[in-house]
Amino acid sequence: MSIRFLKAGLQTSLQDLGRHGFRRYGIPNNGALDPVSLQIANWLVNKPLNSACLEITQAGPVVEFTEDVAIAVTGAHFELSIDDIPVDMHQTLLVNKGERLTFGKLVNGARAYLSFSAEADLPKIMNSYSTNLMANFDGFEGRAFNNNDTLTLKNHFMPEVKETPKELQLQFGDNYQIRFIQGREWSCFSQDIQQQFLQTSYQVTSQSNRMGMRLKGCALKTEKTLSMTTAPITPGTIQIPPDGQPIITLADGQTTGGYPRIGQVITADLPILGQLKANDSISFQEIDVKGALNFLSQKYNLINRLFNY
Repeated sequence: MSIRFLKAGLQTSLQDLGRHGFRRYGIPNNGALDPVSLQIANWLVNKPLNSACLEITQAGPVVEFTEDVAIAVTGAHFELSIDDIPVDMHQTLLVNKGERLTFGKLVNGARAYLSFSAEADLPKIMNSYSTNLMANFDGFEGRAFNNNDTLTLKNHFMPEVKETPKELQLQFGDNYQIRFIQGREWSCFSQDIQQQFLQTSYQVTSQSNRMGMRLKGCALKTEKTLSMTTAPITPGTIQIPPDGQPIITLADGQTTGGYPRIGQVITADLPILGQLKANDSISFQEIDVKGALNFLSQKYNLINRLFNY
């Protein structure tokens, strides 16, 4: 069986929870920018939560299924239809052979996740199916899908029908407060610059991608250039380049950087970054490591709650 891409969408790629343990070799994590939504989609079709899904960015595809299959769509809110009949997200959908799923208007958020009751018939690289769009490897030929591509599937099954509990149907907006802990170079910035960073509302720019989120706001200009050697960065690292406009590293971002690291977005808030698009606004709230761990525990509890349904 297979999925045929009649229209591919803006950027539709195969992603799972990423590859881990390879950053020392210069290999980024890759994987879903909103891993919570991906896991919920997999739960709806009774697959392991780290299974590969289609990550759909802002403008969605039109896909046709060559066999009966169960699917689920979570994450960013799109208007969906199967053969022109409207259907809802956050539930198991049974699709018949030859039917077409169409992603219509994007209502809110930036990325949706389409899971299916089968496995991608592709090899894993470094324990992951995730597409590395920058280095062009893994996933589907190392790239986003194009019109008329076909993704071959294997190990097809039909699961029971489920619906995401209401309290887990995540809602997205266009203005967020992102929590962070101090970065290694936080103390290199003056108190005035630190306060300016905390009080500025930044706008996501159109230059953002899966490597990094570029922000625009009041520039954090320093009296002297902060010099530093190349240092490790991870998803969520907030760097301040010479123009003073912050850059947040995302899943496909490089493993080292040369700009001062003013902060680190907490792990619990990384999925929010995956749902931001150009012109959305964010501000930053500083918390300590203990607080970051508490919020991460709450996020894990949210996912674990699925097993009780």
